[in-house]
Amino acid sequence: MHFSIPETENIQDKDGSYYQGYHVHINGNHHCTLRYKQLRHLHDQLKKLFSHDTIPEFPSKKLLPLTTLQLEERRLYLEKYLQSLALDHRISNSTFFHAFLRMAQNETHLSSDDQKNVHIRITLPGEEVISIPVTPIQETDSVIKRVAQHIGLPEDLADYFALFVQDANEFNQYCLVRRLLNYESPFLAVKLSGESASLVIRKSYWDTTYDDELLKDPVGTKLVYNQFQDDYKRYWIQPNEQQLIPLKRLMEQNKQHDVMKLARQMRFYGSVNFLPCLTDFPTPRTSVSIYALNKELVFRYPDLSERSFRVTRMRTWRITTIVQEHSVDHPKLELSFEYLLSKDRLQWITVESTQVIFLSLCLQSMVEELMRKQQEAGSCSTFPKVT
Repeated sequence: MHFSIPETENIQDKDGSYYQGYHVHINGNHHCTLRYKQLRHLHDQLKKLFSHDTIPEFPSKKLLPLTTLQLEERRLYLEKYLQSLALDHRISNSTFFHAFLRMAQNETHLSSDDQKNVHIRITLPGEEVISIPVTPIQETDSVIKRVAQHIGLPEDLADYFALFVQDANEFNQYCLVRRLLNYESPFLAVKLSGESASLVIRKSYWDTTYDDELLKDPVGTKLVYNQFQDDYKRYWIQPNEQQLIPLKRLMEQNKQHDVMKLARQMRFYGSVNFLPCLTDFPTPRTSVSIYALNKELVFRYPDLSERSFRVTRMRTWRITTIVQEHSVDHPKLELSFEYLLSKDRLQWITVESTQVIFLSLCLQSMVEELMRKQQEAGSCSTFPKVT
């Protein structure tokens, strides 16, 4: 979770008095507007639930109205406070913290007309669209389980999938914008993303051997196969010439399991493809297309040359928010990672993109999957951290 508070607003309360609202952005999107006292209440509850020693200090209340300088200092302090909470995985992954954020999102964005049960449209792999009844504040994991129930996917296989917001790019092609996490409501997420945005369900893992679990079930097989077809049509997967002829034959014969066995050998199968962006590697403002694969990022340059950056060689990565005066609601974001280029050479590499939050979340989920597999195998390794 990447928190920022790019601005504040003087808001009139129902009783006619005014209070300062802090516009909280999570992962680059305006999530909610909170009062100081709401954040103070959150702090008090966290101290009860977790060790006092691990909860960061909270800015003290002022008896007199804040000056402009004091208001800016408080905004920065609250921003750093939330960022500190996000770095503590016990807190950031807790049911209590997620519930607080969902309720805050609800109070900020839900109108009186949205309080009843609603239906949301979700696109399945293969472009089939289904309509699912939900409550406006229903969390992401619960909605995924509703989808599984609706299409007949066993509940234990639902954990292999995630919800994503997709939107049309400047060429009117749909691209993935971000993955929804459990602190947000899918109904509100798509409502706040614009008229052209929609929800899609896709696989949520990097190691393609996990396909085997889904291929044991007919519904799981259909989803995996249809996602492969979708990505192939979008040129997100790039088979070589030797693979194209048997692929075409197997698809014509509808031999789905054989297709999926061949698919694992294809370039960029199981990847997330990002919109073209800029990097400073090897030189400043170099155009690049980025693919997130199992354990690595691949930079593909306009001349079709490639450079791979393995997650296990990344020492750390960070996101920098650059608030521009003319566009406070849409700050410029950069992702930088410190990479071990050779035995004694570390270098910071920066990516400038509208999707850096999504890119950071992909890196984080790669690390978490690798750590989970290491723990299952009983081994221990050092992995990069987010700063």
